[in-house]
Amino acid sequence: MKTIMMSTRVVRVPVLLLALACAGAVAAQDQMNPRDQVNPEVRTQSCAQVDIDWNLELISQYPRIPDACHEVVTSNGVKWARFEANFVRVNQDGSVTSDFHAPNGRSVGRFTLMPAPGQMVTLSGRKVEFSSLRPNQQLSMYVPEGATGLSFEPGVPPQQHGRFVRYEEPTPEPVQFARADPEPRYDTRLPDTAGPLPWFALGGVLSLLGAVGLRVGRRNR
Repeated sequence: MKTIMMSTRVVRVPVLLLALACAGAVAAQDQMNPRDQVNPEVRTQSCAQVDIDWNLELISQYPRIPDACHEVVTSNGVKWARFEANFVRVNQDGSVTSDFHAPNGRSVGRFTLMPAPGQMVTLSGRKVEFSSLRPNQQLSMYVPEGATGLSFEPGVPPQQHGRFVRYEEPTPEPVQFARADPEPRYDTRLPDTAGPLPWFALGGVLSLLGAVGLRVGRRNR
């Protein structure tokens, strides 16, 4: 009987240690920084890899919207197209104008957004008012699949979405024409290939004529 009880105690000790180790691992997992834990509900893919159903009304009014899509964020089964833009200004009517650009950096145009009541910008996890933004500050914006509204973080309910109100075509880059080469100037001077010999010959001929003239003049005297 003692032998059986001892063997039971020997078995229980490893089991207890194993249970404590598992509990410690679970506690350590819970204490990890939430940023280090990957949310399996959120996935990001490029716009070329994911088919997204754009709202027909949005596309008909702003056909260049798909060109500005940088990636597709899937959150809780909903696809959100993410855009990047540089803040320009807050207009007198409360609308916000930003320059949208494609993934290759080219300008897609200048869009003006009318924010929803109380809507704010999300920067590094903080809510910021539009009036606090600086010119050229980069913003991330999201449009849910099949919708016309726009938010500054995925998962926001529709009543907190802003709406596009105006679009301006990108300013065309100035065309630089190649400068034509000036017309060649031709040198009218004769080449100095003969050297000074012709001048010496001419001087000799003139001297000879002068001598002949002197002799003729003496004879006539």
